[in-house]
Amino acid sequence: MRRIICILATALLVFPVLSIGDAQKTKNKNVKLAIAVQADNGNLLTQYLDRAEIHPPVILGRLTIFPITLKSVNRLENVLTMSEALEKKLLVVEELPSAQVPKARFTNKSENKMIFLMAGAVIVGGKQNRTLTTDALLGPNSSTVLNVYCVQRGRWTGTKKFEKILIAPQNIRARAMQEAGQGEIWREVARTSRKFKASDPTGDLVVVLSKQEKAKHFTVLRKRIVPKLPEKCVGIVVAKDKKIIVADLFNSPELFTRMKDKVLNAYLGQYTQEELGITAKGGFIVQRPSQKDVRDYLQACYKASFEQGNLHGVGRIYHIRGARYGETLGFENRYMIHTTLMQKIVKKLEGIQNQQAIPVRPNVQIRRRLQRRRAESR
Repeated sequence: MRRIICILATALLVFPVLSIGDAQKTKNKNVKLAIAVQADNGNLLTQYLDRAEIHPPVILGRLTIFPITLKSVNRLENVLTMSEALEKKLLVVEELPSAQVPKARFTNKSENKMIFLMAGAVIVGGKQNRTLTTDALLGPNSSTVLNVYCVQRGRWTGTKKFEKILIAPQNIRARAMQEAGQGEIWREVARTSRKFKASDPTGDLVVVLSKQEKAKHFTVLRKRIVPKLPEKCVGIVVAKDKKIIVADLFNSPELFTRMKDKVLNAYLGQYTQEELGITAKGGFIVQRPSQKDVRDYLQACYKASFEQGNLHGVGRIYHIRGARYGETLGFENRYMIHTTLMQKIVKKLEGIQNQQAIPVRPNVQIRRRLQRRRAESR
């Protein structure tokens, strides 16, 4: 009897690695079959998820981070990140000849390398600092103009070129990707500045990011996460408390390894350590999602629509809508380069959200008062 109890206890303590396509036999015997049918006619994202596995979570305060690995990798070679290309002077980011706030030019000077650009990247310099609204893949010896948002409201002077790459906090990155509007981006930058007490006369997001770097905000928190990630991690799904808020999935372990610091900075950059509960005394209790919850979250991508969008460089954007919300960057209809899943931002109508319709006809009291006045005037 003791032996049986020990075996059961051990089984409860072990966190398995779950495949996205694993059947939940107790709930629905046809789950695996339904996924297999869809996989035959799948898109770049579902073909990727067919090979994906969810690992036990890494805990950081109120955040729960689930690493993702692949059973097999459909690797795209010869891809540089923005930071790598800029350091090697193979990427030129500059204002247009007639500078415009919502546009910037990106040029790949490499003879044989592509460059991956990630939405939310903050380009520092030019006439004002900006953030990218979309992923893109630049082919060798090519140039493209991409949409950007201003994250430095009070400056319109300076040089033509951008010299540094940072990453916006996820709250700003998501709004940029969803094209929430320049006003909403400025408001979110202002909120972030107030939160981290990093105000600047020009309303510059880079001042906030620089303060976080100097305070080793990112470095300290990343050290609690990175050593616990599996060796061949290709992405992560992140929850705050019980709610899954974002996922970033990459083509290969190599690409994720080179992007992980910026991806983690995006998640960590929107929270103070107090908000995460890291500095809380006496501990706290947080409800967290399970691996099965994450599997359900990712399996919803099979039900979502996968709409073909524009070419950005040599990469094509696909819009994920319906059961899940996000964007995928693909290449040659063969490679899933990067997918971001996020919460959809509901745009609010300013100043009239809580107002109700008002009838034109006077109410009973007013009508009676008018009737009395008419009677008295006679």
